[in-house]
Amino acid sequence: MAKNRITPTFDPGENAANHEAVADYGLDLSALLRIAALAEAARVRRAQGRFAEVDAVSRAAEESTPDIPPGTAPGDGAAMDAYLDAIDTYTDIGS
Repeated sequence: MAKNRITPTFDPGENAANHEAVADYGLDLSALLRIAALAEAARVRRAQGRFAEVDAVSRAAEESTPDIPPGTAPGDGAAMDAYLDAIDTYTDIGS
């Protein structure tokens, strides 16, 4: 299988930390960096998915929030209370 080469650049302290980690794990530097990069890519994908899920719940709550009666003072919290009540109906976030 063909592999792509990259050339990471580290400060001396970072380089020393990388070599210590390599020694601790019994890996070569290439393997350690590959594992770290793949783990970070997976973490970013999970975070993006999580934010998409939260955004979807927020949109659904906004759409299901009843209209606030005319003349309601903006600072009285009625709109926020209705929105938060709608969000509370979506309890499966993070399940």
